[in-house]
Amino acid sequence: MKLKSWLLILLLSFFYYGCATKPGPNLASKASLIKPNQTTKLEITQILGPPVQVFIFPDGKEEWYYYYRVKNFWEGIPLASRYKGEDYTEILKVVIYKDQVVDCYYYTVEKPKKR
Repeated sequence: MKLKSWLLILLLSFFYYGCATKPGPNLASKASLIKPNQTTKLEITQILGPPVQVFIFPDGKEEWYYYYRVKNFWEGIPLASRYKGEDYTEILKVVIYKDQVVDCYYYTVEKPKKR
């Protein structure tokens, strides 16, 4: 009987953990809303909020960066995290010149594999 109780508690805790994780921003779908030579700097802040990182160049161009780390569900479980799923980071780079979006790049980066 005790074993069944522990298994039930374990199962419910996995279920709770899966429901408790909050999805983050989907940078890929938000990047699709950005149209080069049409979207303004103000519209970018309305869509994405303030950037995580900004680079301003002498010619007046600005590069705005947005990051979101996608964590795998198994990350918190010691042995399972090595075998299931991968963590990766979504990156959105927006190039702005004279308050107008010139270019927009979306890409993902994974952690290097351990050898």
